[in-house]
Amino acid sequence: MALITRSLSPSTAIESVPDEVKKIGEKSFISETERRELILKGWATAVERSLLDGEGMVSVDEDKRLRRLADLMSLSQDELNRSDAFTRLVKSAVIRDVLNGVIPNRLTVEYSLQINFQKGEQLVWLFNPTGFLEDRTHHEYIGESSGLSLRVMKGLYYRTGAFHGHSVDRTERIHVDTGLFAITNKNIYFSGEENGFRIPYAKIVAFRPFDEGVGIIRDTANAKLQIFVTGDGWFTYNLVTNLAHL
Repeated sequence: MALITRSLSPSTAIESVPDEVKKIGEKSFISETERRELILKGWATAVERSLLDGEGMVSVDEDKRLRRLADLMSLSQDELNRSDAFTRLVKSAVIRDVLNGVIPNRLTVEYSLQINFQKGEQLVWLFNPTGFLEDRTHHEYIGESSGLSLRVMKGLYYRTGAFHGHSVDRTERIHVDTGLFAITNKNIYFSGEENGFRIPYAKIVAFRPFDEGVGIIRDTANAKLQIFVTGDGWFTYNLVTNLAHL
């Protein structure tokens, strides 16, 4: 793994990496299967280090070197997809595209989406499944009464006195539904078992970042905070906030 990571240094000829890895593997009596797993782990480590150095972003040059290395090592798409590192590399490229004013076209969906996209709309990213949470406020009146109860006749009482209390708002975050969360260049969509809706970016007044997702507040009266749990809050928040300004 260390060899592959070091190979990404600009001073190293990346084309020489496969031969070096093969020589080390043969000298160390590492089987082909074990060598393959070490190559995958080394590539993932190189991606993680690039993301760390770039504070979550991989430069264009580093992206090209990482992809070139994967080609030289004959890493298949299925092998790369076994690691979250490849997905994170693609996500970094998606954010980079949006920051440069380009609508990303890096996602391939292999099944039919039951979403009615608008004309000229382009799917940017898809999360499935996604939890849909909502903050709901309940109004309660709490207090105490004081006074005297007088018995007027059998089974009937009359109470004198007053009730002293005040209204209290209690907010509860509840799980509303689970479904598909699609992000396009014009809207965000949610399609679950019980709920389905489209929200144009122009109708969102605020975004809220969360570790595991993103929250939005719509431009409506008595708007509630709605949260979409995607599993990657950093990516989701940065993607939707920047798409909203394109």
